[in-house]
Amino acid sequence: MAEVGNQRARADGRDTTLVVDLDAWPLSLDPFHVVDFNQALVLDALVDPLTRDRADAPGTAPSALAALTPLDGDRVWLLRPAPGQHWDDGSPVRPEEIAAGVHRAWGPTCLPLPAAYDPEGTGSPVTTHVVPDPADGAPVVELRSPLPLPYLPQLLAFPGAAPVRETPDGGWTASGPFRPVRADRPRGRIELLRKPSRRTGPGTPERLAFQVHADRADAFAALADGRLDLSLNTGLTPDEFTAAAARPGATVRGLSMACQLWVRPGLDSPLAGAAGRRAFSAGFDRHAASTRLRQAALPLPRYSDLWEPRGREPGDDGRLAGPPHPGHLPPPGRRAELTLTYADFPPNGHAASLVAADIGERFGHPVRLRPLSYERFARAAATLDYELLYGINPAPLAHVAGFLTGFHSTAGQARALGFAEPAVDAALDRALRAAGGPEAARAWREAEEVVLDHAPVVPLFQVNSVTLTGPGRPAPVVAATGTTHLDDLTRTAVPDRDH
Repeated sequence: MAEVGNQRARADGRDTTLVVDLDAWPLSLDPFHVVDFNQALVLDALVDPLTRDRADAPGTAPSALAALTPLDGDRVWLLRPAPGQHWDDGSPVRPEEIAAGVHRAWGPTCLPLPAAYDPEGTGSPVTTHVVPDPADGAPVVELRSPLPLPYLPQLLAFPGAAPVRETPDGGWTASGPFRPVRADRPRGRIELLRKPSRRTGPGTPERLAFQVHADRADAFAALADGRLDLSLNTGLTPDEFTAAAARPGATVRGLSMACQLWVRPGLDSPLAGAAGRRAFSAGFDRHAASTRLRQAALPLPRYSDLWEPRGREPGDDGRLAGPPHPGHLPPPGRRAELTLTYADFPPNGHAASLVAADIGERFGHPVRLRPLSYERFARAAATLDYELLYGINPAPLAHVAGFLTGFHSTAGQARALGFAEPAVDAALDRALRAAGGPEAARAWREAEEVVLDHAPVVPLFQVNSVTLTGPGRPAPVVAATGTTHLDDLTRTAVPDRDH
């Protein structure tokens, strides 16, 4: 256990170490396939994303791109690289390397397009060329797409789209403000070292350490005695969430993560049909459930509310318009027992219990809870080894398209589920072909309503978070993705490196 030494940090951030909490070891550190929140948090310190989700307002801001200019109804974009980008060896990041990252934004863990829009199977619907900027002749990346891409700025915030260069030893390097120096899984510690970059500034600490605390009590104790500087918390019981949110300087922030109920196709239940799911969604009181969860999860009747929150109107109980019950049901005990699978970390068990009780009361199914370790849960979800599944899905981009396009009948997700609905295909086709502005916004709203009517999944809650800081540390500004500017936070005391 590290002791806190007496060395004082200089105001410019040098000779300092910032220690950030992780609740688990990242599932991967592969920059090309981002599958885990903890992975994204670490990668954000290593790479320089093309754009960044804003923490102080909706939308994105340029980062490794100085500007994005749409042309021809959002089918052509000019991407101007920001100056001052370099690799570890000091060589500049070339526009061609920016372009390579752009193509990765359509990878399997961000926004894979339905096969109908990728007939060649290339994975990317765009072509890119480096051309002179018509304004001043500077090299820019010209992106051309057969589809309008009004959501391109949000899409390019995906960390896997950042400039990354593979190294001869099979590793990789990036152009962010830190480079890795240690990944010690037995000790649960990842250490990064400051390096020159476009993002390196006066407040960038010399070292950035990520320390795993599987037990939240251990993390809070480390915050109290100065061994930890920053802790972003989502996996809290309702009581723990209430206590953490009441701490001085706590930052409470709803994240762009959706808690959903998935229904296995072919299940012997009214929930297997669109009408039954609509009835469940219409009758499930999300606000009452959120209150029971002490706001550890927030009501989410539709995905777009992650970015366009609607104030609660008088009489609004978080339900969607529609029938509150599916009609006549056999009495309880006459329907088959169902199993509800979930990953065994808080507050999933509490939330799953509320869902199970509602299904039992309104649909007559006894529901047995099936908590699994995260690894077993991920396998169950991927292989459809469930009847009902309560899962959390981070938004791959700050746009509703990330939750909808997988339900097009030619998409990999829909094929795995055996889901094909002509009305969904037609609505998604209209949205994908809509140019930017009001037309695209209206098309995506309509597509969301159609998907919610037919897809075998019901959005329930938005993940809420509490970010805590150590003594003397200012409250950070947290984006909806859960990231914050770790390259501009420093600590006031440095752990003795001899311990």
